[in-house]
This record gives sequence, C-alpha cells and structure tokens, in this order.
Amino acid sequence: MNKNIILRLHEKRRIIDAFTLVLSFELLQLFLVDLLDGPLHNVLLLLLVLLFSWFIAAANTKLYKDRISNKYVEEIVIVLNTLAIQFILIAAFLYAYNKKLSLPISFLLCFQIIFGFIQLSVKYLIRKKIHYDYLHNSSMLQKLLIVGSAESTQKLCQTIKANFFYGYNCIGYLSEEDRHLTEINYLGHPDELAKVLAQYKIEKVIIALPSLSESLIRYFLETCDAHGIKTFIVPNYYQFTSTSFEINQIGLIPVINLRALPLDKSENKFLKRVFDIIFSFLFLVLIGSWLFPILAILIKLNSKGPVFFKQERWGINNKKMNCYKFRTMYHKKEGAIEFVQATKNDPRVTAVGKWLRSLSMDEMPQFWNVLIDNMSVVGPRPHVTPQNLEYSEKIESYGLRHQVKPGLTGWAQVNGARGETPDIEHMQTRVKYDLYYVHQWSFWLDIQIVLQTIVNVFKMDHHAY
Repeated sequence: MNKNIILRLHEKRRIIDAFTLVLSFELLQLFLVDLLDGPLHNVLLLLLVLLFSWFIAAANTKLYKDRISNKYVEEIVIVLNTLAIQFILIAAFLYAYNKKLSLPISFLLCFQIIFGFIQLSVKYLIRKKIHYDYLHNSSMLQKLLIVGSAESTQKLCQTIKANFFYGYNCIGYLSEEDRHLTEINYLGHPDELAKVLAQYKIEKVIIALPSLSESLIRYFLETCDAHGIKTFIVPNYYQFTSTSFEINQIGLIPVINLRALPLDKSENKFLKRVFDIIFSFLFLVLIGSWLFPILAILIKLNSKGPVFFKQERWGINNKKMNCYKFRTMYHKKEGAIEFVQATKNDPRVTAVGKWLRSLSMDEMPQFWNVLIDNMSVVGPRPHVTPQNLEYSEKIESYGLRHQVKPGLTGWAQVNGARGETPDIEHMQTRVKYDLYYVHQWSFWLDIQIVLQTIVNVFKMDHHAY
C-alpha cells in the first residue's frame, strides 16, 4: 500500500466513522431485537439523527484533528468524550420529539458500546498500518528542514528520530555556521533557504532560532509560501513557561500572561476534586478493602517491621505532608536516617517489595492522601525534602510543579520519566513533563494518564524498582 493510499485512508476518517455507525446500527437491529418492543419506526430519520449528533460531538471534541503523532490512549479518551456528548445530544432530541421518534435507552447504550468498540478497533488498525509503513518505508516520511541554532536543531532531530510516527525525515539544517552535528546534515546559511527548498524538495520547515526579528520572520514565511511549504516556528518563550499562555488586553494593547494555569479556575479545581474523591473512594472500597489485608500479610511474612511506611514530602505550595506507602525495604530502627534513593537491584528492597514496586502497588496507600486532600490521583509525583532542596537550586522553574497538588501518577511517569534519577539531566526531563501537565491540564488529560498508568501496571514497567 503506497503513501498516498495510506494517507487518503487516514484523511477519510469521517466517511469511515459514518460507515461504522451505520454498520453498528444494523448489527444491533439484527442481533439484539430483544431490546426493542417491536420493529423500529423511521429508521432513516434515526440514522440521520445518530450521524448528525456524532459529527456535532466530534466537532466539539476536535476528534478529526490529526493525532497520528499522539498516543493511542489519547485518541481513546477523545472518542469516549465524543460518545458521551453524542449520548446527551440524542437523549435531548428524543425527549423533544418523543412523539415522532422512539428509541429505548438500552438500545442506545448498546449502540454506543458497539459503535465505540468497532470505531476504536478500526482507528487502531489504521494507525498501526501507518506507523508500520513510516518505520519501514522512508518514502512515507515528509522531508523536513530545520532552520536554527546547533542546540535547538539537535534537540529537534533527536525528538523526531525517537518518535518516528511524527512522520518526518530530517533532511538537514540551516544555520549561520556548520557545527558538524553527527545526526543531521548541514545544508548552508539561512539566506540560502530558497535554494535548499527547491534542491531537496522539502515538504515542511521548522524555524527554531533563539531570536527572530520581524523582518526575519517575514523572509522565512514569504520564502516558504512561495514554494507552497508549511512553516512552523518554535517560540523562545518556552524558557519562561511550559507552552501555556493566555493573551489578554489592556485597552487595545495585547498582553501575554505566561503563568496562566487551568487549575487556577475554581470550576476546574472543583471538577478535579470531585473526580479524586469518587475515584479514590471507589478504589479503596472495591479493591483496597480486600487487597490491602492480603498485601499486609505478605509484607509481614516476608520481613519484620510495620506494614506502612510514612515519609515527609512536599505538596502544593511547598507545604510539608506525610506520604503513605507500603513498606518495601527491610525495616531500620528509629534514628537519623539519611535519604538514599532506591537503585536497580537495591539490596535494601525485600522480595515482596521488589514485586510491589514493579507493579507500583506500593503507592496504593496514597489513595488515603487523596481522600484527605493533600494529594490528587493525577499530578506531579511528590519528592522528599532533600530532593526538593537540592533541585530547587539546580533546576530552573522547579518550584512551578508545586502549584498543583502532587499525584499518585503523572504525565512524567506515563512517558517513562520515573524511577532513579542518577543525574541532573534525568530530573530536568521529569520536571519538563511535570510543567507541561501543570500548564496543559484538562479533565480528559487526567483520564488519559489514568488509562495509560493502568496499561503500564500490566506491562510491569522496568523503570519501577
């Protein structure tokens, strides 16, 4: 299957979704007739309502935005969000026109389950096919040119190579001087942009210079526009904030708020707190009530000492709190205990503790921290006092991660930035993920992180030790 066919298949997602919707509706009529008191009337009108409501909901959730470079879990969350909005729209329509249309709620729920399952399966197969071809066929990749400094070019190139499904092939870079980068070819000075675009048949350009004047921006845009090439500019304000900003006005003067946080809004705080209470309460009642006693017995049988381990950590606004965990190390007598981070094959970790850590089950008592409101289900992981004191001096903007409540799991953890931090670079990477979460929070991002965490637990993350 060539590049054009694959990409056309991806672009025709609306048609594919419409087909799967009709297919789901017909399958239900054939095999689940018991849900109906009799044959459905006005079937064509019902189908139109289902299709119309689906695409209204999809427009609201931006379902058809290109997300090939995003994780599949994110697409699952957006599809579920779209289904929920569709259900509300259909229910409202049926209530208003119940004399003309009749559709049992049980039938509608079954329809959404089947439609959602078929749709997610099709999206997964298309995504996997595209990713497979990107990986094994370089002709699938879009030719990318980077205009930037050596540091920004190298970071971009490494990111794109590590995430092949972005669909880019870095042809080379333009810079004021050749820095002899090993991962990407030097193609000349930025003034030679027009010649390079024509010579290498570039499809996209990323401008990542540390400073850009108005004349330079105009030159790059006009040159790329003349060749029909899309241009992306990497802004330099990332040094002040993590991609989240808000534009306001004072009179007619635009001003940029570089510290606009979604969780500053009271309605978002309320929504997050309601989710935390419901999720943690259900977990403790439905799972913790029988699992915790079993784990307590295993911990006791494996080594002497208390079942739970209490440690001081920093929460929101740098407030100290006690963080609870299942004990996973051999018990040490009371006294001055210096903090030493756990390492791979750490001799202090018990046999049961190693198993608990690999499944992240040692963190489960922190659902109690969530209930008493000093932690959240999702947020930056809380660090111990010695780490906070050390990294607040070494890492710029480290303190911004404390502007929200810490969590049992977070954006850094589901992206692999967890476990031991042997050097400052590892912690800087983790902090970047944390700041992204702080600035980009949404309810659906929390749901995505929870789902990805559950997947990682079953995979037994090798970074957890």
